[in-house]
Amino acid sequence: MYTRPMILPFESTGRIYVVEDEKGQVVGTGSREVCETLMYIIAAGLTPANEQNQPNTRTNIRAAISI
Repeated sequence: MYTRPMILPFESTGRIYVVEDEKGQVVGTGSREVCETLMYIIAAGLTPANEQNQPNTRTNIRAAISI
């Protein structure tokens, strides 16, 4: 629908906004500042940490604290 995520007013007073993704689906709502922060996070393209990038990662750990 869109070529990039957009911030649109959710109500006529302009106090609440909505962030929509490229497909037109609502990603989040809130004040203008909240929506701008969400847009920043979306644009940053954050990816999850990869286990291969962390050589000291153990996959067989049950808990960090002994009970």
